[in-house]
Amino acid sequence: MKYFLLFFIVFMCTTAGMHAQVGWFQLRQEGETIFYSVDLYDENNITVVGSEGLILHSTDGGTTWASRPSGFDDNLRRIRYFSPTLGIILGNSGFALKSSDGGASWQPLDVGETRTLYDIHFFDETRWMITGQSGLITSTTDAGSTWERSSTGNNNFNEIDFRGDFGVIVGNVGTIRVTENGGERWRDRGGVTNVMYHSVSIGDDSTAVAVGVNGVIVRTEDKGRTWTRIDASIPISFLQLTGVRHLTRDIAISCGYSGIMLQTTDAGLTWYPQETNSPMNLEGLAFLDDKIGVATGGNGTVLRTNSGGTLSTLPLPLQNEQHLLIGETWPHPLSRAGAAGITVHLARSGWTRLRVQDMLGRDIAVPYNGHLDAGTHAIRWNPSALPRGVYLYRLELNGQIRMRSFVVAD
Repeated sequence: MKYFLLFFIVFMCTTAGMHAQVGWFQLRQEGETIFYSVDLYDENNITVVGSEGLILHSTDGGTTWASRPSGFDDNLRRIRYFSPTLGIILGNSGFALKSSDGGASWQPLDVGETRTLYDIHFFDETRWMITGQSGLITSTTDAGSTWERSSTGNNNFNEIDFRGDFGVIVGNVGTIRVTENGGERWRDRGGVTNVMYHSVSIGDDSTAVAVGVNGVIVRTEDKGRTWTRIDASIPISFLQLTGVRHLTRDIAISCGYSGIMLQTTDAGLTWYPQETNSPMNLEGLAFLDDKIGVATGGNGTVLRTNSGGTLSTLPLPLQNEQHLLIGETWPHPLSRAGAAGITVHLARSGWTRLRVQDMLGRDIAVPYNGHLDAGTHAIRWNPSALPRGVYLYRLELNGQIRMRSFVVAD
């Protein structure tokens, strides 16, 4: 009995510790797999899919992961859950899988297509709509037994979202298509830009946001009839924004390359960065509610937030003598007009080097190179010579390395 109680106490402490964290924290980074998509149907059950047909599923909120066979060795593009039982995975060359047991197992689903399948929307348990390569829209009313194609063309349809009868599809070459009657008829509303849109999210019955290549953000507040380009508070024109999800009508999160994460709290009018502590390209984004979310990307990266991604202002704890952490950076975003600063946490003394690198790993500056005692230290330096862009802090101590991205805005 005492062993059971000990196990229970350890398990509860571990779980409580994870769920008490604020901001984005890393669940996994391993290998060369690109995780293109993620979804979760409760706070514990998470599925990620990616390159080479890889499916990973966690039943404990991301602490441990188990591989699920896909029978496919090409890219899996999308995982979507309708309920704790029904889930669909889509991939290249018309490949699709269906789960009826919450991701425990997956069976082949014949969509009748050879083109890449990019996204799926569930109207209910039996009525679904899939979008894909070359203007593909195909629908089922019998849970995937039969399919009816309703559109074709040249431009890829990358993502779809609905709120009632109001729906939006986005794709490459500036494609935006809008419906106000549940998909019976679609109208072309492109022309704002000619870049590729990766993702779209509808906030309410009339507002929506789409994001894409070159840091493009566009929004509508009239059911998609007109769209306006929005500039973020930091320069992101050199980045791809790959995902956007509404947490509430006014709050939305967008992720992208170089670990960028942006947040709006005014229905998409203004966007400000959040810290992710990751330099990886982020590809997938999903939220369970307005607090719990997961992001995925390159090098097997999986990030999680239990706070809507809000950055903690509390010092990060030193969990053991091997721990080395990069804490707060200031200002945020960084300005070339004044001094910059970063907080580092060392569990033990040693020769410490803090380097600033560009996104290709080239050294730009060395703010500190010398001995530091154990504890928390604030390191200041002058960033005036840096062009606008995204950079990395690289902290080294006794063979350990920690990295964190930051943005130079002006």
